[in-house]
Amino acid sequence: MGYLIITDQNWQKIRDEILSLADCCHKAFGEKCKHTDWLHNGDVCQLLNISKRTLQHYRDTGVLPFAQIGHKCYYKREDVERLLQTKSEKTKSNK
Repeated sequence: MGYLIITDQNWQKIRDEILSLADCCHKAFGEKCKHTDWLHNGDVCQLLNISKRTLQHYRDTGVLPFAQIGHKCYYKREDVERLLQTKSEKTKSNK
């Protein structure tokens, strides 16, 4: 089995083409598009205001679901937003 290396720029182009194709298919068959927005480690750390180590702890303990491709982890935006909402509610209840 061989490996194929794709740059971030090429991955973005492929992803955009796939999403565009999915939109066309959904429009043709009358279904609503339901693609998921995926975030990288750095994006998630920034949104949640946490360190990379804390993010790893969240992965290890199942606090935040993730998908892994090669050595990179990706997170669904809706999962991150749900966790952010939970953190916000805990902060409010502790005041």
